[in-house]
Amino acid sequence: MKNQKLFEIVKSRIIEASTKEDYKLLDLSDLGFSKEDIKDSRLIHELHKYEEDNENIEVDFRCYDPSGPFQNLKDINKFTLAYTIDGKSVNSYETSYED
Repeated sequence: MKNQKLFEIVKSRIIEASTKEDYKLLDLSDLGFSKEDIKDSRLIHELHKYEEDNENIEVDFRCYDPSGPFQNLKDINKFTLAYTIDGKSVNSYETSYED
């Protein structure tokens, strides 16, 4: 588990972005993460990945509007952080906020 410290750094950045309710604060490029914009029905869907040997750290960020007809609800912003070794989960973290 040589990337546990990296997992904790990413987790702290997610907590900061959630506390300040600004997903744009989550920039992981300086840590060697790649970012992929996922095209789906959500307002925003990003996947941030870090891969080293058999260890992977991924951050899945989703922002979506839960409103239905004649409703005006706040958007939901959700971060899911996963750390896997050989495809097996060793640590994870999830948080969300509304704006």
